[in-house]
Amino acid sequence: MADMQGIDDPAMGKLRYLRPFIVLLPAFIVCVFNIYAGISFNASMVRLLVTVLFFYIVGTIAQSIVRKMMIDASIELAEKEERERKERMIAEEDEDEDEGEDAEETEGEA
Repeated sequence: MADMQGIDDPAMGKLRYLRPFIVLLPAFIVCVFNIYAGISFNASMVRLLVTVLFFYIVGTIAQSIVRKMMIDASIELAEKEERERKERMIAEEDEDEDEGEDAEETEGEA
């Protein structure tokens, strides 16, 4: 998946497990708490369902924010590399012009 600037999505594989982690960790904690507290099965399932839904939404939002930050960082890096490349090209052109002027001066003296 590429964005409009032609930069691949750097978050594609790296964030794959972020949302499941954000959902399953609190769900596990709720399950352990429900067992430890001796809460009935029906009440336990309702709590688990609410926890999973809530943290699924939180995980989706967190994943979107992190993905956007990673894409923005990639764009900034690409722009920085492009500026540096242009600066090197300009510097090389200036050196070529300086060498051409030196050569003309040497020919003029001879």
